[in-house]
Amino acid sequence: MRKAAIAILFILVCNSLAGCIDEGGDDTILDSDQETIQEDCDPRGDCDTNSDDSVDSGITQEQCEERGGTWDEQTRECEVEPEPEPEPEPEPEPEPEPGPTYIPPCNTTASEGLNATESPSDWPEIQNGMWLAIDGLTDITYDPLEYDNQTETVVDQRLDWMCGYTYSVKVPGGYNSSNSYPVFMYLHGEVYDSVFFNNMLTNNFHMPEDDKYIIVRPSKLELDWDPKKALDVLEDIKSNLNVDDDRVYLTGLSMGGRGTFIVAAALPDYFAAIMPLSPHHQPYSYLPLAEDVAHLPIWMMHGTADNTSSYEMASQMAANLTDLGANVHFQSVIDGGHGGWFSVYIDQAAMEWVLSHVRGQ
Repeated sequence: MRKAAIAILFILVCNSLAGCIDEGGDDTILDSDQETIQEDCDPRGDCDTNSDDSVDSGITQEQCEERGGTWDEQTRECEVEPEPEPEPEPEPEPEPEPGPTYIPPCNTTASEGLNATESPSDWPEIQNGMWLAIDGLTDITYDPLEYDNQTETVVDQRLDWMCGYTYSVKVPGGYNSSNSYPVFMYLHGEVYDSVFFNNMLTNNFHMPEDDKYIIVRPSKLELDWDPKKALDVLEDIKSNLNVDDDRVYLTGLSMGGRGTFIVAAALPDYFAAIMPLSPHHQPYSYLPLAEDVAHLPIWMMHGTADNTSSYEMASQMAANLTDLGANVHFQSVIDGGHGGWFSVYIDQAAMEWVLSHVRGQ
């Protein structure tokens, strides 16, 4: 009995101790949980474990607005638009690769100014009554033309315009180097030399039997005629043929008629007389050249119905020359178009009028 009573007492004491331990443990855990929860709750009882970091992140509405943000009162968050990323600088365009440098076929530099340049090539054998093709001046390089601050328009993309003129020269039949001969230089029209037309025209120039002359016909590749190149052609002829220096005449039609004024104005003491036919009016007026050629005898012709070259400008040029006291003959071809040159060059009276003049007289 005594042993049984001790056993029962022992069991009761153990149960009592177990209950105390369980209660204390539960109370401690509960208190700890409640304390943690209370720390994360606001005064209104709303709890959010991330409230301090995500609602305003420590930024007030005033600070938000100072930063240019938008304040959301409900979430107490500040929304700030991100600054735009700077646009990348454009990559520099690659420099174009230089094209091939064109080297013109002419490599001898012309003399400065209006000084004659000696041809580097020899002439072919002279044949009386025949045309000779001379190309020695194409070895010479020239500067481009400039008139009244207007740079010469280059029309030949091969750049051969930089070189001197090729030209044909017709030595009269019965030529004798012991005698001196007049020279008639003909400047063709258009830009390029129409060889068939110009050969036919110059082959039919009226030539007196007792006053035969040398005919020279250069070919150009520029828009206008170049006085420097024309001078070198004439001086090349004088170096190879016996020329009467006081009887050098200049004629041309259309762009060559305009060129007649240009060349004669640049070489005012070179020619005995000039014959510009249907002179072309573009790219600029030749009227300002009147004073430079007024001392020369001038035989002009122009058709009144010319739709290519201005008859009005030619008529005004003749009037200006007359006012300057020039010896000018102006033939108006009534209803004539851009042509009629053949009838002039075969006309004995017209050609002998030109040939009758001597330089300086």
